[in-house]
Amino acid sequence: MFFDKKTLLGLDIGSQSIKMVDIAKVRGGYELKSIGLGLIPSECIVDKDIMDSETVVDTIRNLRDNLKVRTKGSATAISGHSVIVKKAELPLMSESELQETLLIEAEQYIPFDINDVYLDSFVLGESLERSDMMDVLFVASKRELVDDYASAVRNAGLKPMLMDIDVFALETMYEVNYPDAPESIVALVDAGASMININILKDGMSIFARDISMGGRQLTERIQREFGVSYERAENIKTGSDIEGIDLERINYIFKMAAETYVQEIRRTLDFFLSTMVNENIERIYMSGGSCRIPGLVTLLEKQMDIPVETINAFNNITWDEKVFDPEYMSYIAPQMAVAVGLALRRADYKW
Repeated sequence: MFFDKKTLLGLDIGSQSIKMVDIAKVRGGYELKSIGLGLIPSECIVDKDIMDSETVVDTIRNLRDNLKVRTKGSATAISGHSVIVKKAELPLMSESELQETLLIEAEQYIPFDINDVYLDSFVLGESLERSDMMDVLFVASKRELVDDYASAVRNAGLKPMLMDIDVFALETMYEVNYPDAPESIVALVDAGASMININILKDGMSIFARDISMGGRQLTERIQREFGVSYERAENIKTGSDIEGIDLERINYIFKMAAETYVQEIRRTLDFFLSTMVNENIERIYMSGGSCRIPGLVTLLEKQMDIPVETINAFNNITWDEKVFDPEYMSYIAPQMAVAVGLALRRADYKW
């Protein structure tokens, strides 16, 4: 939400893992310096709320120490039911006038007590329908959620310089990595452990954003129930790293059902968006997040939506040294690092 020339450490605190990315601005672009992922127990973060702060802090600290990163300032992101993103049409006014009336205007669109939230706004531009109006994006989050995340970052020895929203971090990542994409309207869909974040861009600007409360954790829990194994074993079965003694026909059926459920929810959201548009269509869908690897998901979504679907490469336009980073691992991890990369590309001039 705030910009400066300072390099920030991208820190994506997810429900199942914490991702850390350090990217340097170099002549002609960006260069990856460090990348890391630390797994956390499933009960640490529930519905995006931090339940076990000590484990989260320790994981962030261990990532920082193992990667030997020097950058202290960090950017992290939030999403979920405590975060509201609303587009509104307001009379044309200056930025200073908007700030003066921000609380009054936002109260009409924010379903929380305005005193319990952090609030920001972005002027999207003049309204397409009326020349005397402008489109404004209101972003609000409950103070408790923001403060909990900022506290965890601070206790891990880093400086929380910027608090972003997952869908906007995806947007930043996309803008840097796909600057020459020919499509006018694209959907960025990030499928994580507990949430699916959707951001629809038109000519590089967000025009629709939504979070869906479902993710890969539900699939892991189903595998756990079906095969009577631990959560950790179920996660390994899901990723294909431990399938000894597992009925492949049975697990493939579970994957098929999971892909169908994902596609149904994503399609419902995209269809709702399309119902609000006149003579315009989504031209391409970019999938990211660890759950985009569910077998058959990308193919089924493409078939159901009749729109090209591409698994995103979060390092598509970022250079990295093959002597330092294993190419096979980078190819595998790239979709999962989308939010963290977007955060690492931000700059900040605000301190908590």
